[in-house]
Amino acid sequence: MERINNLNLIVRAKILKKLIYIYPQKSSFINTDIAFLSKYYNVKTQDLDWNNPRKLPLNWFLQKLFLFKNILNSKAIIISFAGYFSLIPVIFGKVFGVKTLLILNGTDCVSFPEYNYGSLRKPLLKLFIKYSQKWAVKLLPVDSSLIYQKHLFNENVTIKNQGVRAFFPNTKTPFSVIPNGFDTEFWNFNNIISKRQGFITVVSTNNKSTAIFKGIDLILDIAKNYPNQRFTIVGMSEELQQQFNKTENVRFYSFVQKEVLRELYCQHQFYMQLSVNEGFGCALSEAMLCGCIPIVANSGALPNVAGKSAFIVNHRTIKNVKNVVKKVLNLSETEKEILSNDSRKYILTNFDIEKREELFLRELM
Repeated sequence: MERINNLNLIVRAKILKKLIYIYPQKSSFINTDIAFLSKYYNVKTQDLDWNNPRKLPLNWFLQKLFLFKNILNSKAIIISFAGYFSLIPVIFGKVFGVKTLLILNGTDCVSFPEYNYGSLRKPLLKLFIKYSQKWAVKLLPVDSSLIYQKHLFNENVTIKNQGVRAFFPNTKTPFSVIPNGFDTEFWNFNNIISKRQGFITVVSTNNKSTAIFKGIDLILDIAKNYPNQRFTIVGMSEELQQQFNKTENVRFYSFVQKEVLRELYCQHQFYMQLSVNEGFGCALSEAMLCGCIPIVANSGALPNVAGKSAFIVNHRTIKNVKNVVKKVLNLSETEKEILSNDSRKYILTNFDIEKREELFLRELM
């Protein structure tokens, strides 16, 4: 808390200064950002439905009115994700001389047409993203892989070079990596490792191709090979669950409250994330704080977020996943306890919400 308290002396005087925060839709990490920024600034937000293309003209009109009303005397415009909703705020920032900070989270930096995933696979949306990233004052990716990465996990992916620099090599906007941050007091566990069983993953989607992109097909195939192991999948809608064949050792949950999710994490030994790409891995971090040992794909931000306690699946094949699962199941109880505690310590050290708060406040000074 000391570093935050030191910053408070500098920032408190600006507590009534306005700050505009733009986003496509509310999420837990956006709510977290708004909560800590509201301690220092009068944060102005606008809730619009950006998922419906038919509403875009009306949304752009309403967004302009919102910006005209709030941009004067605003310290900065913060935009989470790049998309149809980000370009007008960036232009307003340039015209009115207000700093624009563009948070890059994942889908706005990649294109995986094989899975119908990534905003950059859509030509018009890609154009909006290009100029949002080019004209922003600064980019704030949650992981360095969003600036550039070479995809190695799935050899069938056609676009190997991903990230801002890969798609827009002439975009020279400066950037600083500001990782996501987590409530390390809420996401906790009781240190009883021996009662944990099986594997858990979280996939928040209603779309089958996205679920496959997140590795659900691999996890279900592995479950068939280990009938005595427990596999839990959280976040898929009941309708989507019906589109997958599952064995008796697989249990699905749709949406659950975060208190229930914390309990589920604490009941499992391993958290498995086999996505073709992840811009960060919020559920992975939460699970590690709750003592889950990470098993992750060698893709995107996942190895960086999971750290040295992780088991890495290097390639998207059943054989590779089997080899890793076999290895983790042979761990002793002592080894599991050490890895479980190391997982939590790694997130505590690197991705505490206070660290994100401090880095953000420095960008706003």
